[in-house]
Amino acid sequence: MFSDFKIRSFTAAGLAFLSFLALYLGQFSLKIFIFFLSAILFFEWMRIISQTQWIIRGLVALVFSSFVYFTEGYTALDLLFIISGSIIISSFSAYFSISAFWSCFGFIYVLTSLCFLEYLRNFENGLLTVLLIISTIVISDISGYVFGKYFSGPKIFKKISPSKTYSGFFASITLGTLWFSILSMIYSNHQPIIFIVIGLFIVVFSVTGDLLISYLKRKANLKDSGIVLPGHGGLFDRGDSIIGVFFILLPLAILIGQLDNPIKIILG
Repeated sequence: MFSDFKIRSFTAAGLAFLSFLALYLGQFSLKIFIFFLSAILFFEWMRIISQTQWIIRGLVALVFSSFVYFTEGYTALDLLFIISGSIIISSFSAYFSISAFWSCFGFIYVLTSLCFLEYLRNFENGLLTVLLIISTIVISDISGYVFGKYFSGPKIFKKISPSKTYSGFFASITLGTLWFSILSMIYSNHQPIIFIVIGLFIVVFSVTGDLLISYLKRKANLKDSGIVLPGHGGLFDRGDSIIGVFFILLPLAILIGQLDNPIKIILG
């Protein structure tokens, strides 16, 4: 058991280091890092939604990740690029008898999330903003796991994620929001009630992203999304919450008219 703990710890530390380094360097380094992440995530997504051979999943993943690499921001041309990619992916998936809906959704879901993360990072104070969001998600995840494991209690999402309890869920929401609120007192220009609402928004969609992947894995009768992270499973097993949050931040930025400077959503 201790050996398994060491493996999980080394894997988590390695992933955290590479992620921070890519975020810190930004620009080309971040784009290359996101390209490889997207290729792995798309491969895992195809594994979850279909039982096709690995070579077909790999081919689809390569097509997916190339769209992520060439999407620079959210101009009209980029949106046209995303729409075109969705049509191509849907047609490609239908040819191999893969669900066109879930393939297209996965394409938009992962592409939107990773590209918005990169887009956000490239602004002034972008690194601080991205790290604030990710650290809130991590604290929320850890809180949910620890409280759920040691306090146990009734299950909250039995059919989707049987291990989640009410104690873990409320700890995740409360401590994640509290963490974001405390850091926002230092870095944000918002009023206290605003950064509490934003923190709550982040942790709720963090849990939603987790539940989405849990639902799809359970539907496919899979324990893990992949094997790329020893002791953890796949990238989706560790990054589902992060992807869920950055995915929803794009429509939020559009809705409140802050797409030209989304940093204001978090820092004010």
